[in-house]
Amino acid sequence: MRTRQDLAWWQKPLVFLKLWRPPHRTKHHEVRDMERPPVPPVTGNHGNLIDTRVRRSRVPQRSDG
Repeated sequence: MRTRQDLAWWQKPLVFLKLWRPPHRTKHHEVRDMERPPVPPVTGNHGNLIDTRVRRSRVPQRSDG
């Protein structure tokens, strides 16, 4: 069995003798434990503040000139 290079000197014999197994940590565990970013403010067409005073037509009109 190959011992991992990132283990301390005293952990390698324990892994070799199968007395101890290092904790399984992947990128998923690191990202899960990270601090969450702040929530951006909700504005514009994808949020709850929509400017309904000027409504543009999706089809070109004669008055668009």
